[in-house]
Amino acid sequence: MQNLGPALMALMLLVLVAFLAPNILALNRGKILRNIAIWLAIFLALALLYQNFGPGRSMTATQLWPFTSPRQDAPPPTPMAPVHDKSNFTPPKE
Repeated sequence: MQNLGPALMALMLLVLVAFLAPNILALNRGKILRNIAIWLAIFLALALLYQNFGPGRSMTATQLWPFTSPRQDAPPPTPMAPVHDKSNFTPPKE
């Protein structure tokens, strides 16, 4: 009994398709392949958008545009030796 609802829904959908198909095919005579290709392209674009930007996705910059390399920060500058090295300095005697 619980599977009766989906089965009836599928049956009604098939009847609807059988009822509408002759008119749709008559209107699209000679353009059927073009329209199928257009609808497939639309569904593919929507699927790709959902896959990349859908719920649960946190995108980083490299995932959005994978052709860029991650930002490389320059290494910190090495400290320069002081001009006056006082390690060997001895003060003058008095």
